[in-house]
Amino acid sequence: MQQPQQQKELDDRQSLRDLDGIYVDVDGIPPLAGKQGLSAERLQGDVESQLRRAGVEVLPMGHFRTGDPHLQIVVSISEVQGRTVASRVEVNFVQICFLRRNPTVTFNRARTWNANTTVSLGPEAQLADRIRRETARQVEQFIADYWQANR
Repeated sequence: MQQPQQQKELDDRQSLRDLDGIYVDVDGIPPLAGKQGLSAERLQGDVESQLRRAGVEVLPMGHFRTGDPHLQIVVSISEVQGRTVASRVEVNFVQICFLRRNPTVTFNRARTWNANTTVSLGPEAQLADRIRRETARQVEQFIADYWQANR
């Protein structure tokens, strides 16, 4: 039996409750976006600034809190075809998890929340801007769910 979407979202948000800080981890940026000036460091800085403005405590890499909670940003793109390229951004909340039925089993990291992702298709020359906008949209979704769980 499939869980209704509204209940699933409520359950996912519960994994964001009582966090005492998170860090941001950006996987490698595809070379084409890098040629347009987008780097993992720049995207990480954008996300960290957005989180701080919203009142979410951001930790520097290497400062581990209970459960090692972090936002994982994954960017993937297609091959360029006729100066058009598809891109997909994933914003996931990842933390250390335990199995309730067997607490001695630890999953090093598990995704406990993720944003609604979309695939964007557009001109090659606008790829980096599209990635930044889509990342910001998904981080905004994280912020809303974070505050929903922590009111």
